[in-house]
Amino acid sequence: ILDDTVIQSFEELGRAKKEVHKKEVAASSKEEPAKNVNPGDTASAKGILDDTVIQSFEELGFPENHFMSNLKLGLGTLACVLALIAQFWPNPLKPMPFPESRTLLLACCILYFTISFGLQMLATFHEKDSILYTFPPSASSACNTPALKGRRLRVGTTLQRFSVDYNVVFEVFGEESKKAVDRVEKVFKLTEYFEESGVFHEDWFMDDVKDFVTNVVAKRKAE
Repeated sequence: ILDDTVIQSFEELGRAKKEVHKKEVAASSKEEPAKNVNPGDTASAKGILDDTVIQSFEELGFPENHFMSNLKLGLGTLACVLALIAQFWPNPLKPMPFPESRTLLLACCILYFTISFGLQMLATFHEKDSILYTFPPSASSACNTPALKGRRLRVGTTLQRFSVDYNVVFEVFGEESKKAVDRVEKVFKLTEYFEESGVFHEDWFMDDVKDFVTNVVAKRKAE
């Protein structure tokens, strides 16, 4: 009788825990709606994954370096200003008529296409697959080890069309070095984080990315 009572108590405790877990899952799903993506839309899937990778590195203590983004925004703004000058100079209500404005239009067009060409070359040959540039890890970060202290990271990702292999690579740069001193990459399977309906399990993927980075840091520390 005593054994049956103990067993019944454990069963009731297990059922209670399951109910609590269901309520917690339901509450979290209301607060944070699940992200959905069309399984065949590779670009949207990569966008969601890239955002999660960036968030993972930031939570690990790698502050983002916005220099490249600010540079592109600045050049893009300058190109827009040149277009406005070419259209409305010297007075928006009474712009310079053609052909008097021919020299101005020619100069603005040359500068505009030079900036556009520069932005394209920057994206093609410098950024490539990059999604994140970081500063050295913060002092409170667990990744602030001798192997990474004072060093910057470049994080890149690739996902081929209709592929389930999402490749993440991060390169380590010295304080003044323009060449990577270390390079690590890992392939994540989309089938492990996306359901057939397109629901994305962000927390699972973020945990795996963090584990990947911390394991690499631990190995480099031990070497």
